Amino acid sequence: MNLKLTLRYWPAILLPAFATAVSAQKLPSVQKEAVYAPVIKTDGKANEWNNKFSAHNNATGLFYTLANDDENLYLLMRTDQYSSIKKAFYGGITLSIKSADKKQEAKITYPLVAMTEHTEIVLPLRDKEARTDSLLPIVNEWIGKAAKKIAIAGLAGITDPDISVYNDLGIKAAALIDANRDATFEIQIPLKYIRHLMAGGSSFDYVITVNGAQLKPNTILIGGSNIDGNSHAPSAEPVNDIFTPTYLKGSYTLAKK
Repeated sequence: MNLKLTLRYWPAILLPAFATAVSAQKLPSVQKEAVYAPVIKTDGKANEWNNKFSAHNNATGLFYTLANDDENLYLLMRTDQYSSIKKAFYGGITLSIKSADKKQEAKITYPLVAMTEHTEIVLPLRDKEARTDSLLPIVNEWIGKAAKKIAIAGLAGITDPDISVYNDLGIKAAALIDANRDATFEIQIPLKYIRHLMAGGSSFDYVITVNGAQLKPNTILIGGSNIDGNSHAPSAEPVNDIFTPTYLKGSYTLAKK
């Protein structure tokens, strides 16, 4: 049967997933070109970007775009993989910006979620039978309550190890779960905090790491047990996956308008 005819009879709910799979096949694993950002509202939505991404990285499970305007650097990320969503909320996603000589580095990590609040976000998303329309308001409300801090290091003129998402420094971050149960993460950093790391004032290397959970010292993993100690059945995913960071590396030169 002709593909166009076949698509006419697919349930509408399958089409977004099909579109995502096709777009992932067309994207490079690491962003190739700089992007001058549209007018951005850092709110965990990708509307300003027309829901388009510059790369899809299998190791991290992330679609992402790194972009800039004259004042800020922006990182937009989305994942449709439950394992990556869980790792992001258990250990955050870190954007590392390295100087050309690799001797200096700035890091920004988001979301930071307390151990007692991880499961309120990730466990409802695992239940494929739950109604998404009733699930999303609850999960996104928990994200708003739990992900209130951003970890920072190496930013020019800032010595605090973490800051509130409601800071007055111009550093912003947000996360949101959408109707497809995909997670979108956004980070915004004023260029003035990282300019000292850029070669020629405009180029730098970067690493994006999905951190996963941190093991406590002297912890021994027993297969199948839940790391948060609750009574829910363990996931079918490999138990060690949540503790294994995944990352991607790239280089970026600021785009000009």
